Amino acid sequence: MRILIFVLTLSISLCSGFPVYDYELPITEEALNASIAKINSQSWGPNLYGIFRSHVRNVDMWNSNDYRLELQLSIRETVCTKASGRDPFTCDFKIGPFARTAFCRSVVEVSGELIGNVTVQCHQGTSSSESMSSEEMMFMRIMNRGKWGSSRGEAFSSRGRGSIHGDWHKPNRISSGKIE
Repeated sequence: MRILIFVLTLSISLCSGFPVYDYELPITEEALNASIAKINSQSWGPNLYGIFRSHVRNVDMWNSNDYRLELQLSIRETVCTKASGRDPFTCDFKIGPFARTAFCRSVVEVSGELIGNVTVQCHQGTSSSESMSSEEMMFMRIMNRGKWGSSRGEAFSSRGRGSIHGDWHKPNRISSGKIE
């Protein structure tokens, strides 16, 4: 009887009708890298931002080769300056009450294996709260030079914090030891 209940439970959960996406595609990591590169190129402060939390919100398939990824990112100011030329994934996060944070939504269009348009919206916050009650909103619409240009020259290399293939969407440690 226990085996029958187990099999029924397993069959119901496997046939639930929920869509399943492969979030560990290399293009997803490239989309994340392109998003943070655009955020850092358009941000007003002197320091780079790094991602401390992210996940795929939606995947809109247009056909077998063309689709749109919607990413949700939580970013925080790092100790590295923009002038340093460093990869933000290798920089420690700033800590304390004056560290800037933002919550971003990035929409990345993909055709084949190439990154197309990147649209980023960020809501500026403070380090003490993740509420959206008193944020400053900045909107950036960024289009690559070509309609479906490659992101390889624009995105940061995938090394350092959270860069293991398929690991980018997992929480990372902040330099204070607190897990976000």
